[in-house]
Amino acid sequence: QTTLIVYILSFLGMVVFTFTLDLGYIIIVFVTGGILGFFMTGYLPLGFEFAVEITYPESEGTSSGLLNASAQIFGILFTLAQGKLTSDYGPKAGNIFLCIWMFLGIILTALIKSDLKRHNINIGITNGDIKAVPVEESPTDQESKTMMMSKQSESA
Repeated sequence: QTTLIVYILSFLGMVVFTFTLDLGYIIIVFVTGGILGFFMTGYLPLGFEFAVEITYPESEGTSSGLLNASAQIFGILFTLAQGKLTSDYGPKAGNIFLCIWMFLGIILTALIKSDLKRHNINIGITNGDIKAVPVEESPTDQESKTMMMSKQSESA
């Protein structure tokens, strides 16, 4: 819920920033840009933490690495697309493009099942979906069991 709220506030900051660019008051653009940056920067650690929670028992490094890689790829693509839109139609068109994608991100984030697997394990709540993988017995374990059983039968 916190992730979704911060995402929505980032989206609202982007919308306000987009429509204050044409007002002609640079101080308003700076303030709305600061608000936008505040919420977007705050979303980063929340997003990483949420990804780790929902991908547990996968390692934190794997989920963080995949998030960083996808952020770089989408960052390049969106920068190129917004640059083209801005040069052809103006800055408002480029920012509206980003607002549309942010709104789509809000919808997708809202659809994610918020199952905090790692948190539940840490506080002792067991989850039926998380099962331990059985460990196969090594040959030495089998030999020791066989020896113990033969000693028990001899003593009997």
